[in-house]
Amino acid sequence: MKSKILIVFVSGAMCGGAVASEKGLTLDEAVARALATNPAIEGAAHGVTAAEARAHQASLWPNPQLGLEVENFGGDGTLRGFDSAESTALVSQPLPLGGKLGRRRAVADSDHTLASRDLQSLRLDVAARSTAAFSVVLAAQQREDLAVELLEVADDFARIVRARVDAGKVSAVELTRAQIEVAQARVRRARAARELAASQTRLAATWGSTTADFDRAVGDLPYPHFPPPLEELRTMLAETPDIKRLDDSIERRRRVVELEKSLRFPDLAIAVGPRRFEETGQSAWVAGVGVAIPIFDRNQGARKAAEFDLERERRNAEAARVTTVTELAVVCERLNAAAEAARTADGEIVPSAMSALAAVETGYREGKFGFIDVIAAQRALFEASTLLLDSLEEYAMARADLERLVGLRLGPGWVTAMDGNRTDGDAR
Repeated sequence: MKSKILIVFVSGAMCGGAVASEKGLTLDEAVARALATNPAIEGAAHGVTAAEARAHQASLWPNPQLGLEVENFGGDGTLRGFDSAESTALVSQPLPLGGKLGRRRAVADSDHTLASRDLQSLRLDVAARSTAAFSVVLAAQQREDLAVELLEVADDFARIVRARVDAGKVSAVELTRAQIEVAQARVRRARAARELAASQTRLAATWGSTTADFDRAVGDLPYPHFPPPLEELRTMLAETPDIKRLDDSIERRRRVVELEKSLRFPDLAIAVGPRRFEETGQSAWVAGVGVAIPIFDRNQGARKAAEFDLERERRNAEAARVTTVTELAVVCERLNAAAEAARTADGEIVPSAMSALAAVETGYREGKFGFIDVIAAQRALFEASTLLLDSLEEYAMARADLERLVGLRLGPGWVTAMDGNRTDGDAR
């Protein structure tokens, strides 16, 4: 890196070296905490357990029924009282036909699979949000460092102006202007400190905390690299839980269709039990079989609805795939744009602004430049440095979105550096 500002932003000379008394937090630690304690993840995990319990419930047979019948009592003549009563105790068992139990279990298993996919997707969401929030903290730290550095520049220049005023070389008005610039630099520093505190709180929220228990994020904003070819990234999408969930949703709808078809078969009911004749004191066994006659209701409406739901799910899955691939292409464009902007700011804008400021300050001491020239050079450096930092932050955010889409934490080995050479490293 060529310039001091660039070293601060890219190689982390200021942001990475936390003071020993400060409590630092790395990206891996932040993501691990978010995945371990995020309330939404814990809730989704309970949802998976609940779906598993429902799958078990769906595989259970219906309970048998116990019934008691008493006939021929409380009548007239010989049927008065219970002397001629007939008592029957029946145990009946419904027998689902058409493979209903297996198909209900299959649908419940699909619900469990979808709940598991949702949990996996949520974990990716939380990891991506934590990564993005961590990048925002890094950028906020570097903005504060930049504000401190530029405040020092303004202070140094104010001292130069004071010396020239004391020597009678310039008007006292220039000292007032210099002091205004110092005051504005202090405001920028205070604003940067507040933004840093807010970003730390947002990062802590990813692991379910309302306050930040760390002092400084330890690490660097990722140096911009061009993303790999879009086709290569598309192949990664097939293994993501979001895309797999689309196929699983279609499979669940298909299983629902099979279940609704099986419901057109009526269940069989078998009953058996003893009967006692009070008049003779004798007893005998009674058995029966019952089945509904599917004349009017053959579950035809539910079957037709399930078939249309299946087709709707297929269309929705197709639309979701198109949306995902489009998002992937958009993220790649964001990465390319951020990398190009950072490269330009790195190699041209920031070094030129720093050289211009140094030359103008020297010329001001020698009386070659006026006060306005120095202020303009300082502001140009601030804007150039801010552009570089904004580009690095945008790249980090887009990279987090890309990692979320492909479902992987990506190391440097999968990208091509801005100079066109392949870098070394492994996907993490």
